[in-house]
Amino acid sequence: MAMPTAYATSISVPLPCDDDVERVVGDGYDPGTALNVVKMFAGTEDMFPALLGMVKAVFGTEGIDPKHREVIILRAASVLDCPYEWQANVQMGANAGLTVEQIAALAADGPVEGLDDEYALLARATEELLRGGTLGDPTLRSMLDTYGEVGTRKYIATIGWFSMLSLFLNGTRVPLETTDKIGKRTSPLE
Repeated sequence: MAMPTAYATSISVPLPCDDDVERVVGDGYDPGTALNVVKMFAGTEDMFPALLGMVKAVFGTEGIDPKHREVIILRAASVLDCPYEWQANVQMGANAGLTVEQIAALAADGPVEGLDDEYALLARATEELLRGGTLGDPTLRSMLDTYGEVGTRKYIATIGWFSMLSLFLNGTRVPLETTDKIGKRTSPLE
């Protein structure tokens, strides 16, 4: 495991043209600021509202610290070798307040070290779910003790979403963003 850098493939699903994206997204569509992931979601046509709804839920839910969410995203990107998710969220993670050292630790090969207990717990939970399909009892107990039942459900749903998103991004090979397009964002919907 390491920091994903680029797709090593030659075939990708093309982004839909701007007219098709605007038809799905609506009048608020701005091709200059819309991230490629949102454009690719729009290319799913009738699935777009559900995908966008999940993005809104994950980035807007109460009780999920933005830095915690970024820990999950970056660890999922590292475990699943997802260059788009890694590249976009290195910037978004920094915007949310993660340090360069914390971000680098999330690309560790093996257990994540050098993070505070909550970040390490979320990184471990992300890796366990993505590699083994479930959480070990010690990890689940720690999550319940730390976040309570509702918080644990939300964090597990968040990990599940970023697993699915990484698979979608890797499967379609969404083109990487430029960091100037990410700017100060901490969400793809800003």
